[in-house]
Amino acid sequence: MTDRLREDPEAEDTRVLERIRGLARPTGEPTFRERLRRDFVFGTFGQRPRAVAIAPRRPVRFLAWAAGLSAAAAVAIVLAVLNQPPGWTALPSGGSGHLVVNGRSIPIRDTAELTRRMRPGSRIRLESTEELDLISSGLLAMQLSPGTEMVLPPPPGRWFARGPRGKVTGGLLRVTTGRRFHGARLAITTPDATIHVTGTTLAVIAEPTGTCVCVLEGTAHVAPHQGKMTRVTPGSSCEVARGGRKPKRGEMRDAERPRLVDLRDRMQAVMN
Repeated sequence: MTDRLREDPEAEDTRVLERIRGLARPTGEPTFRERLRRDFVFGTFGQRPRAVAIAPRRPVRFLAWAAGLSAAAAVAIVLAVLNQPPGWTALPSGGSGHLVVNGRSIPIRDTAELTRRMRPGSRIRLESTEELDLISSGLLAMQLSPGTEMVLPPPPGRWFARGPRGKVTGGLLRVTTGRRFHGARLAITTPDATIHVTGTTLAVIAEPTGTCVCVLEGTAHVAPHQGKMTRVTPGSSCEVARGGRKPKRGEMRDAERPRLVDLRDRMQAVMN
């Protein structure tokens, strides 16, 4: 061991080189040699495949789509809220009795409870000694006479839903429109006809023998269920007999003129 450490390092290197030279020379694979020869001949030796750029994936737009949908929903909600008209309000009445709202009898003098209970589409019947006034501020006012039974129409919206419909089964209903009603169209149906109101003061009288419409001012259109529409001008009336097809024109009823004038003057002061 000690003798090997003391040997000349150059002699050891010489022996290592001789052993390396004595090793068999490795032979290249035929396919590798052929590819190397072809690359050398055509000048492609040393070239490497170029990296191909891959287009980045488009970002998912779900969040942007969801945000847009939420914004549209928020706008729709705001518009729906702003479009809501004032609800029906019951005004004080000097009579005694009840208003039956969807089968529930409410004292006529309890205006707060009447206002809370009345909703568009409610079926109401007045059992009182005096008329009852209902108002949707700035839009529409109605007066029910004792014994009147009807389905309450919704007041027209501010921008859309401006074609409300109501129904008078029997009795007498007086209507006057306000300044904000302009552009709207109210349809009142009776057992005999449909009355189209576009801005006027009128009375709709549903009697057992037929329907009579008296117009104080403005214009109304009366369409029998089985006939053609008739235009009713200020100061005139239109009567449709039960089951009739041809309306009968005439002067408005004398009893309705002062009642309609009173309703118009009082309600215009309140609404506008």
